Amino acid sequence: MAHEDDAVRLRRATGWCRVTGTAALVTGAVTTLNLLFPAPENRLLGDSSVIYAVLTALLTVLWWAGALLAPPLTAPALSDGPGSAAVPERLPRRRMTRATLLPSLFMAVLPLVVVRTIGAHAGPLEPVMPLFLAVAALISLFLLRGWLSGLIGGSAHSGPAELRRDAAAGAVAARRVRVGRAVWTGEGDGRWSASRRLMVSAEDRQIALRTADEESAQFPWLDLESAAVLEGREGWLCWAAAGGSWGDPVEQMGAALVTDDGYVVWGSTDRHVAEAAYAPEHSHPTAPRRVRRAPRASLYRPDVHRYALAMAAVTLLALVVAERGVGPDALSWCLALVAAGTGVRGVYGFTRRLADRPGPGWEPPAASRGRERHGRRDGDRV
Repeated sequence: MAHEDDAVRLRRATGWCRVTGTAALVTGAVTTLNLLFPAPENRLLGDSSVIYAVLTALLTVLWWAGALLAPPLTAPALSDGPGSAAVPERLPRRRMTRATLLPSLFMAVLPLVVVRTIGAHAGPLEPVMPLFLAVAALISLFLLRGWLSGLIGGSAHSGPAELRRDAAAGAVAARRVRVGRAVWTGEGDGRWSASRRLMVSAEDRQIALRTADEESAQFPWLDLESAAVLEGREGWLCWAAAGGSWGDPVEQMGAALVTDDGYVVWGSTDRHVAEAAYAPEHSHPTAPRRVRRAPRASLYRPDVHRYALAMAAVTLLALVVAERGVGPDALSWCLALVAAGTGVRGVYGFTRRLADRPGPGWEPPAASRGRERHGRRDGDRV
């Protein structure tokens, strides 16, 4: 029952939320750039940083309202059509998670913004501002390098490209599977602690479909975020033809789950599972067939976003007030430092909470074991 309740709370990503959320991130970035490179004050509209900050707040409220009112994420009912569908020759690309990139980029430029804000009202600190600016620039360059490395690392794996190429060429390694539970493994000491896995069942084994680079700050596991609504469906779990690889050459290989009703979920499996599918009987031809990515789930989570929005509001307000210089120079310095602290807490707290808490639709291991025991008792009674 807990699993069903979680599935109900999984919300659909609406066009309204995508537009207002992206616009809020963009205006927030423009506000940050305006604080870093102040524009002349407009006679009619006043301080542009204040205008952009107000616009960011308005768009964020509109996004938040849309997220609260978004309909539940559902998939069409399972059909009783005859047989199984073919392995498709054309697979859609992986879904990108652009919305998660700007907060980390803001983290990279925050040191420069804070020092620039202090420098606007430096007062007695004026002689040492060049030194502060140089240190902030080094920190920002270091953080920017890490951001770029994460961005490139999250997309450099060849698995999806190889699998899409082999499907178009006419044959892939594939197994018939049935979609099971979407499981959050919880925290642990292993490499894959706090990971999300979509369990699928083949004839002779259960397979955990997960994402490559689960520890990346770019949240690649969002590929599986809508997996809870696919439980009970049958389809194909596909890998590139023999010799393909993705991610860690020892542990993982890229895979695509294609349900018979046409949904595609990208992920990866343990390498030995994929290599077992390279037996001749698991080589399957592909055929023309229309498929699409699984429905997009809303990224909004009250337990995560309320904290992040509160930190963002304090950071933005403190920076704008400090830049305006509404009081003594020392007040501007203090406000800039407050903004630095809340900005760091907000970004790292947001990423940690989003990755380390299961969220709606994901079933903790204890709940899944309870469901299995309940199912066995029901079977015994029958």
